[in-house]
Amino acid sequence: MASIVKRNKSFSVVYTSYEGGKKKQRWETYHSYEAALHRKEQVELVQAKQKERLQSHADNLAELLEEYIELYGRAHWSYSTYTNHVALIQNHILPAFGDMKLTEFSPKTIAALYSKMRNQQNMTPQILSSVHKLLHSAFEQAVLWEYVDRNPFHKATLPKSFPCPMEMLSNEEIKKLLQSSGFSLLGIAVHLAFAGSLRKGEILALTWNDVDFKNGTIFINKTLKRVRKDAIQALDRNDILYQFPAVFDAGRTVIVLKRPKTRSSIRTVYLPPYVMDLFRDWKKEQSPCGKNVPDLILRYSSGRPLQEEALPRMLEKQLLALGLPKVTFHSLRHSSITYKLILTGGNIKAVQGDSGHAQAEMITERYGHVIDSCRKECAQNFQKEFYEAL
Repeated sequence: MASIVKRNKSFSVVYTSYEGGKKKQRWETYHSYEAALHRKEQVELVQAKQKERLQSHADNLAELLEEYIELYGRAHWSYSTYTNHVALIQNHILPAFGDMKLTEFSPKTIAALYSKMRNQQNMTPQILSSVHKLLHSAFEQAVLWEYVDRNPFHKATLPKSFPCPMEMLSNEEIKKLLQSSGFSLLGIAVHLAFAGSLRKGEILALTWNDVDFKNGTIFINKTLKRVRKDAIQALDRNDILYQFPAVFDAGRTVIVLKRPKTRSSIRTVYLPPYVMDLFRDWKKEQSPCGKNVPDLILRYSSGRPLQEEALPRMLEKQLLALGLPKVTFHSLRHSSITYKLILTGGNIKAVQGDSGHAQAEMITERYGHVIDSCRKECAQNFQKEFYEAL
């Protein structure tokens, strides 16, 4: 608290401050009582906020993560990210070191903790990497909130891991897949993944309103996801465009159409005339959907949307029947980006426009070998067109 002391014709505001852990009494003099009263109110407000901060200061990791979810996670995470991060915290982080004081974390301590976690059953390099990213982000907020002076996860290192490269089909194998799939849900979906570089959720969310037959384009502005009801309630966002009625009222999840996570995912994609012709024929064959229901391009005859796991199951069954390598549905998008980089001579920005990657670096890091081959071809063309004429 602060007080006002009258001294001759002036007024002094007297209060206690702490510098370097030492208590010190301060006197500030003003020529009018009104000015002194205003300063007294300022001092008491600051003191009250400091006291409130000290009382609510997160002391251990569990308390920090509780605030981190409430203040940061709900504002920044998508529904699936929220569900995954909460599960990661509850299943892996809190049991391992939830009761540790924030001041106990150091790069050396973290390295020892990671080494111990790596030997736990069901602990994969991917999970450990997710733990590290989440804790690094949480301590970034702890620094901003002045709970700690520095982020100890800046210099912390993860145990080495060697991720397996994604298996992809060759161009000839994709042709064989498309020829066998024919005029079907899977065939249309494979065309969209390969010719359009679309993600699975983007394919399932496409409606006929998104198709521009005149210009040969499709507009990507939403994605289909199965999300937990508790995540929808916790985040309380306005990015859900449509929620499909649940088949079972007691279920914990629902299928929704939602806005993309990043602005770069909203894009217009040009498709080959062959694929647009398939769309025209597909629309003619498709039965009309009900009123006030999204007119999905890929859906069951009842109007219900395909679930996220439907396309991977269809693809796996078809690959097995054809004797082709077993790949994930997402690998078709990787094949698409690789092929487009070759066709465009390594034009990263053109490919990024189709793929919807937030940063061009994501393409250069993952497809650097393709870009290098285009650069090599460029050097050879340089030799042929310029230097051989010297």
